[in-house]
Amino acid sequence: MVGIKGNSRNAASMKMSTQFLVVFVFAAVAVATIKTFGTAPWHAKATMAEDQHHHHQTEANANVKSANVADIAVAKDADKDIQDSNLIQFVFSNLNGEEGDEGEVVVKLHPEWAPIGVTRIKELTADSFWDECRAFRVLPNFMVQLGINGDPKKQQKWKQKIVDDPVKASNTRGMVTFAMAGRGTRTTQIFFNTVNNSRLDKENFAPFGEVISGMDVIDKIYADYREQPDQGFIQQKGNAYLEKNFPKMSFIKSARFIPTTS
Repeated sequence: MVGIKGNSRNAASMKMSTQFLVVFVFAAVAVATIKTFGTAPWHAKATMAEDQHHHHQTEANANVKSANVADIAVAKDADKDIQDSNLIQFVFSNLNGEEGDEGEVVVKLHPEWAPIGVTRIKELTADSFWDECRAFRVLPNFMVQLGINGDPKKQQKWKQKIVDDPVKASNTRGMVTFAMAGRGTRTTQIFFNTVNNSRLDKENFAPFGEVISGMDVIDKIYADYREQPDQGFIQQKGNAYLEKNFPKMSFIKSARFIPTTS
């Protein structure tokens, strides 16, 4: 009996040891599996996804930053061409329809009157837009209109309309204003008021500058063609159309910024 009892205890002890070993092995395997799962595929994928997101975000930010830097660089380059001076000297040729008859006109720009309009005028001047522009519409006792470039490609470049400025000055003699066909239609055409046209003020024609010298030159711009030139043909064919059909037409030989006197 004693022996039997002794064998039972040994058997029980061996059974417990075996169970403990099984539990220990199972636990070890479970821990290893969890560690493997946690540190390799799932965590790795999460890190890769996060890294990829961060990488893409960084690339996107870099691209935006590069685009912004590029835009700023372009803007700065453009600003270099837009002079600080608010004085422009226009040299008109073919005055009175006579070849070689020239005269100078100085226009003072007023950003305080029309900041948007002045910006466009400065951009056009910096681009030498006015050179060879013909005075295609001249109405005595009213105004002189010009501003369609002789090169249709160059004219097309500046087709974008600009926002209106509020009227802060009156269209009296010597004032220079954008021509337009209604609100929000200003592009490149301008006119010189040769008389008091203050009635245009309530029609939203906002002067952007004034002639401070050379109004007598404006008075000599050839007027006999009146409104005969077809603006559609000018847009399509440029100066080739005007020179052939209206040879006496006065035009701007050059327009350049000059230093602002104190």
